[in-house]
Amino acid sequence: MTVIRDALHGGIELSPLEERIVDSPHLQRLRFVKQLSTVYLVYPSALHARFEHSLGTMHLAGKVAGKIGLQKPALETLRLAGLLHDVGHAAFSHLTDELFSKTSFGTHEERGINLVKNSGLAGLIKDAGYSISLLENFLRGRKQGAVIAGELGTDRMDYLLRDGLFTGVGYSHVDVQRLLETLHYQNNELLIGEKGLVAAESLLVSRNFMFNAVYLHPTVRITQAMLVKSIKLGLQDGQVTARQVIEGTDNSVMNALLSGQNPLAQKILARRLFKKAFVLPILEASRKQAGFLSEKDCGKRLEEYLVEEGFSFEDFVVCPPPRRKKTSGLKVLKKNGSVVALEKASRISSLLNFESNRDSLILACPKELVGRLRRKTLSFF
Repeated sequence: MTVIRDALHGGIELSPLEERIVDSPHLQRLRFVKQLSTVYLVYPSALHARFEHSLGTMHLAGKVAGKIGLQKPALETLRLAGLLHDVGHAAFSHLTDELFSKTSFGTHEERGINLVKNSGLAGLIKDAGYSISLLENFLRGRKQGAVIAGELGTDRMDYLLRDGLFTGVGYSHVDVQRLLETLHYQNNELLIGEKGLVAAESLLVSRNFMFNAVYLHPTVRITQAMLVKSIKLGLQDGQVTARQVIEGTDNSVMNALLSGQNPLAQKILARRLFKKAFVLPILEASRKQAGFLSEKDCGKRLEEYLVEEGFSFEDFVVCPPPRRKKTSGLKVLKKNGSVVALEKASRISSLLNFESNRDSLILACPKELVGRLRRKTLSFF
């Protein structure tokens, strides 16, 4: 039995099969795909990768599987699903999902499942006596796959703790041990027992703080928009191919863009980041511009308008806020056997504002263009 030392969980044990999968090129590539893409430009120590997150998700999945009474070989298969749940991620993780999810390449989940089924990984797993079909079900979130992908899944538990640790913000104090002790599995869902209510609240509060302080930090949103636009330009100009992005690493894609003299990639490398030129709450933007169907539609129309007004595509970025859930989705199993939404069982969770005050449209550009771009945007709205 091999043991890997992890900064978050301590010793993570690997079975011989898990060790062979970890040593495969598919998993090793994840060492070079950052968990938080460009967040390191705001929080310099946020350099952790999908690789260690995959190990942590596997580790916690094994603990939860034991708690809910899962037996071998299903327990080991669920651990494998935790280890492989992110294997289909392209370079820069979730940032590039939007570029390919509606193409033949599909989402990172679909790519991961295809990779597992059609690569040497399938042979390793079958030879060890495990079911590929059961593994696929888990990877799709079916059956006990909710242990990984659900609202209380080990994917979420690990990334909240890990992101908090490596950004250094100190907001991700989740009582994971208490959560694990009080979880119940029922009707393909993970539920919180009433005794775990405070631990569930810690998860919810942590997630809310992490969105406000890290994931939706204005500069983070600007750098991510710059990166997405640089890749779009690179794909258009032939500096990089879709397959290179999907099968490559953060560094390999960035180097390809830099070799092609991609202007936005050069700015990101030198940390010459765009500055805010205009900020508007998205609800106000929607009211001012009748006919906007969504936040993304609002941003797209503004971008088209600015190009029509003579600004180059690479001169600015528009950052509509990501969609956010209005409720947590977490459920509590009460002592009488009934199941209720966490918001009904917890006063704290009902008070949390899931529509962050950072949910605004941000327009950003080089410092020298701020005045011109702001004036044009004001005439648009």
